[in-house]
Amino acid sequence: MFALATACTQNPDDMEFIRDMYEKVLYEDYGFLEQHCTESLLTKLSEAYDYEGDGYAVWEFRSGAQDGPSDEHSVISIEDQGNGWYRYVAMDMGLTFTKRIRLSHEGRRTMIEDIADDHKLIAPLPSGLDIEDLKDCTVPAAFTSDDFRWMGGNLRMTVYSKDLYDAVEISRMQVGDTLVYTAEPMVIESIEELHGGIAINGDIDNGGCCLAGYEGGTYVARNWDDHATYTKLGTAEVALADDFVIIDCGEFPTDPADTIRTGQKLYLESLKDSRREFFSLNTLVTIENGMITEINRRWIP
Repeated sequence: MFALATACTQNPDDMEFIRDMYEKVLYEDYGFLEQHCTESLLTKLSEAYDYEGDGYAVWEFRSGAQDGPSDEHSVISIEDQGNGWYRYVAMDMGLTFTKRIRLSHEGRRTMIEDIADDHKLIAPLPSGLDIEDLKDCTVPAAFTSDDFRWMGGNLRMTVYSKDLYDAVEISRMQVGDTLVYTAEPMVIESIEELHGGIAINGDIDNGGCCLAGYEGGTYVARNWDDHATYTKLGTAEVALADDFVIIDCGEFPTDPADTIRTGQKLYLESLKDSRREFFSLNTLVTIENGMITEINRRWIP
């Protein structure tokens, strides 16, 4: 541990230090932290560490997101804000975020005095699904009638999760924060209540988005025609239960749904070409004990 550094004057090497610290992921090295963080910051990082045992909350130096659209991890810009403070904008798993970091110097050693959020990153809640081990769940999915492997008794499908946001995070949302919407970062420029929901950046018609209250203390992202938005999780092959059921809507909204308990292969092969494709927007697949027990396609406008 090192004594608190007192000199907070700007140094020409500070920006290079910040870039190396982030892009080389030095902040995950406890040795680096203990050499370059002040006692007060190490205490802060230690108190924020919420796992068993001792450790440092190294995620304070990045966005904090658990997933993102790519592997991109780089600094976009660094701004000197005076009095030892710098603002850095960076990419974390393809998501843009901003942090404020305060540096000082002990001789030739650069010290980090503090790290803080400049603005929050608000991302959809984790799905809680393991795409490699789907056991007991109901998931939005996309596939075609050709994706059924009748000889092997399984279905290859693309699995999605509905984009839900924590209601507490949404209530604290403010201009300048970044909202991850349809897997893309959206910097929030305006927030207003609209038609019982929350319009971001002027609503969908103006290039923004809309959030609506949902169940379980969450908000759901809305798209065109008031449909929810979904995030692609990956592709999975799941076994079909011997008695799996297909509940399929009609071609038109007034048509009754069909419940297919036998002859599922014949039913799917007899569908019109335009109805052989199932989408995450209208299809839910129920999995029990690792096997598909129900496929439910509902009619949507």
